Amino acid sequence: MSVRRTSLILVVAAVVLVALAGVVRFVAAPSATKLPDDTDQTVRYAGKATMLDGKALRSGDAADAIKSDIPITVDRRVHVTSTHGDTAVLEDTLTMHVGDQSLPSSKTYSIDRDSRKGTVPPTSAAVEPSRGALSSAFPPDAKQDDSYTYYDSTTQSIVPVRYTGTAERKGREVNVYKITVAAPVKDPAVLEPLPPALPKNLVTRLAPGIDAKALPDPVPLAYRGESTLVAYVDQQTGVAIDQSVDRKVVATTAAGGKETALLPVSAFAFAIVPESQKDLADKAASAGLLLTLLADVTPLVLVGIAAVLLLVVFLRGRKQQAAPTPSQEGAAAAEAA
Repeated sequence: MSVRRTSLILVVAAVVLVALAGVVRFVAAPSATKLPDDTDQTVRYAGKATMLDGKALRSGDAADAIKSDIPITVDRRVHVTSTHGDTAVLEDTLTMHVGDQSLPSSKTYSIDRDSRKGTVPPTSAAVEPSRGALSSAFPPDAKQDDSYTYYDSTTQSIVPVRYTGTAERKGREVNVYKITVAAPVKDPAVLEPLPPALPKNLVTRLAPGIDAKALPDPVPLAYRGESTLVAYVDQQTGVAIDQSVDRKVVATTAAGGKETALLPVSAFAFAIVPESQKDLADKAASAGLLLTLLADVTPLVLVGIAAVLLLVVFLRGRKQQAAPTPSQEGAAAAEAA
């Protein structure tokens, strides 16, 4: 094989390697950050609850109507039920275990698989109105600013997400985001078991600090959702390695011409347990390694090999130019004679 043909093959190989590096970096790597169509993740939380005892309430037993500091565990399952191009239909189910009771709550979202924001749903899907807002997950390489919004299903409202800095969880660098919600409850599943009114004497026993003179009998009730969520989100993959949730539903009344808070009818405070934190951190580490290989290591290796091939071509060309031609050798021989 001639020197020129060999050099041409090496140049072509180098070009192919550079093109392949571009495909890996700008096609395969971004594709790897999309929400997978087989996403199915369960996270466990633990904490305490304050709950209204409906049976005691109906019987007028004010002393036992509110149960406080009840230990709870919470299982949260987030899984994709279907994908439609860049859109995923995702089901987010929260099951609270209180004593012998299991209290499930399930919401369905249509989200963009890249940004993780709510988007236009497939025509057949009934989903929460979360368009433009985060609901169940953060995107990879989440921004370190206040540009995100969050959809709260209890109040069906969209609220700002506040970036508060960085931290470390289970050996991973995380961004910290705080979400605060305070709005009227709109979720029918939350409102359905709550009484629309209570006898005045029962309200004054449940909330002894209230001015009874300003209250009608019965007292009409409305409900307000108040939540604070703090998420510790892996900087590279968007996995929420740790999260704390403080969620209340507060009974209010508009008697007397202004809204007055009476009492919390439910309050839940829980956080991801250490075992789940470790599992989430391990998943983030595995996904982060894959992203690093696709976005950085593999393209650099391919470009490096291409550079070596081009260097070989260059050195072979220099060597060929430096070597004397047959005519030059003949002339040199004649001069020597």
